[in-house]
Amino acid sequence: MDKKTDIVSAQVVDVKTNKITLKTEDDEVIEVARPDSVAHDMLFIQTMKDILKSGIWIPVNKKLKQLLRYDWFETPVEQYSF
Repeated sequence: MDKKTDIVSAQVVDVKTNKITLKTEDDEVIEVARPDSVAHDMLFIQTMKDILKSGIWIPVNKKLKQLLRYDWFETPVEQYSF
């Protein structure tokens, strides 16, 4: 049985001031709002641009449309979202 999960790997494909666009391994496009918790973090957008340039995959909750704070291997599911 194929069990679907809301937590997926995605690559950043576009970075705007208040929105990050990601693409999953299944080519699904997800738009994520800039988290309120980093509204005043000047390094957040630069970090997202660096991730875009590097092409690395990051964890994202596609159902909630949220970036995850931690790698899913290290953190209990209750602490995933920003």
